[in-house]
Amino acid sequence: MVKEVATVLILFHKLNLTILCILMIYTFYFKLFLFVAFLLLTLWGYRAYFKNPDGTVSAKQAAVAIAAMLLVVWAARLPFLRDREYDIDTSTWLSAVIAINHYPDKLWTLLNYTDARPLTVFPLLAGSWAGMPVSYASAELIGLVLWTGTLLLLYQVCQLFAGKRLSLILTWSLGLFLGTICHIFAAYNSEHNSILMVTAGVALFFLYIFQRWTSPVIAAATGLLLGSLIYAKFQNAPMGLLTGAFLLFAMAQRKDWRNMAALLAGCLFPTVFVNVFYALRGKLDVFWNNYFWNYFYYSFTTQFSPMPMAERFSPGRVVRFVFYATSSGIYVLTLFALAAVLPVVSFRQWVSGFRTNRMPLIFTVLLMLLSMYAVLQSGNNFEHYKLFVFVPVLIFIALMLSMSTLAVRRYAVGFLLLGGLLQTAVSLKYLDRDLAYDKRTDTDRKVVGHIVRNSRPSDPVVVWGWRDGLLVTSQRPMGYRDVHTFHFSMKSPLIPNWTRDFVEDMEENKPKIFVEAMLPEYSEKGDIFLPHDRVPVVREYVQRHYQFVRELDGVRIFHRRATPALSLAR
Repeated sequence: MVKEVATVLILFHKLNLTILCILMIYTFYFKLFLFVAFLLLTLWGYRAYFKNPDGTVSAKQAAVAIAAMLLVVWAARLPFLRDREYDIDTSTWLSAVIAINHYPDKLWTLLNYTDARPLTVFPLLAGSWAGMPVSYASAELIGLVLWTGTLLLLYQVCQLFAGKRLSLILTWSLGLFLGTICHIFAAYNSEHNSILMVTAGVALFFLYIFQRWTSPVIAAATGLLLGSLIYAKFQNAPMGLLTGAFLLFAMAQRKDWRNMAALLAGCLFPTVFVNVFYALRGKLDVFWNNYFWNYFYYSFTTQFSPMPMAERFSPGRVVRFVFYATSSGIYVLTLFALAAVLPVVSFRQWVSGFRTNRMPLIFTVLLMLLSMYAVLQSGNNFEHYKLFVFVPVLIFIALMLSMSTLAVRRYAVGFLLLGGLLQTAVSLKYLDRDLAYDKRTDTDRKVVGHIVRNSRPSDPVVVWGWRDGLLVTSQRPMGYRDVHTFHFSMKSPLIPNWTRDFVEDMEENKPKIFVEAMLPEYSEKGDIFLPHDRVPVVREYVQRHYQFVRELDGVRIFHRRATPALSLAR
């Protein structure tokens, strides 16, 4: 008996120590330790570069340096891994994973229950198939894996024209940023896989023009990658089209017709395949409405953002949104300052070498501009959009430095690392253990408790509103393909199509619980979006098939009737 009690006490003591250690992570001293570690590593890297900027680095030395760099980034990030919702979009993707794992028709669910971004959801889905829980911590971990791939690709691109030593410094500057990335950037989102895919496409383009591959198989795979970009995020399309166009032009210059055909076939295959898939089900209009027209209206009209098109690209907005932010402002300002100054101070060098580097120069400038276009175009000031700019600007800087004098390179590298360190200091200051208190969390707990008590894990649930985390916390599959229902509040010609999809999904899935969460003080943007009883077809359907059972802090909960009630429609 004594032995068992002693064991319990020891375990309790260890648990307390563990909790204490976790709390210590967020103290000033731990953050100071991290900053000093980053400072010393950065100074060591700069000193090594400053002493011998043109020295050769072997492949083995570069591999060791990259591995050490990634190890440091992971070691800094893992203690701050959080199983919390820091961006509601993460809940959107996790809800889709739960739905795909629930419904038997996997491909249909992947294409229709993922907000038209199946390749954003796929890494999370693969993680769940590998045994990872469908949670915010798992999603953030997968995001870190994707960033790891991006760092490796960035290094591969830069070293083609800037050399290994300088490329390691440039890659470290982004690693420095990622090691202490803020909550809103760390939360898994559609940019994580998009940036990896775009960077992979850019890497394959540069590898081709530097004659590192000639195989039609690689050309077809490159086309498949570029053609799939829109299925991760619609804003990827311009960068994908740019990369594909330049690659085709490079192939045409070499009269490489076989690879051109393979590239075009690969580009077209994803969309042809998906169109055939929908057409065979008689749902071709569903594809075009959800994958094209929905995002066309989102991007090029004021349906979702009231900001006029001209104002979206105004200098004032660029300064306010892109540069003036604690999350990334210093690092972004550093990158764009270098991108603006280097062409001026190295004017003679890059002009004299323009004939040789014409294609890489024009491509990187356009890629950088299109990354800014992706950030600004929709008119929404979502922080995670800014993740698009880092890799294209770093590639441009690498290309300019490869044509700069030694003195310019030394000053530029010092300025880049200084900006990275200052951003690290700011980021560490704002890395906190918990979110500020949000009274909506108490309501979430009550609503989730009701869902869990009154349904099985296999019972679909519909949340009317923009409160996607309810499905993640309750681990229930969504009963309607759009986990958030704000689309019905827009003045969109697609509303009849969405209404038809809603009724079809409700009839097929028969969700056990319907939650009316569209409240001004509870749902995201609940003050401007409509509750379900303001949408006639939805109101009629809920009245017929659901019975009101409870209200929790204003959130109304309905349970599905065993038999439909008499229709109230005239």
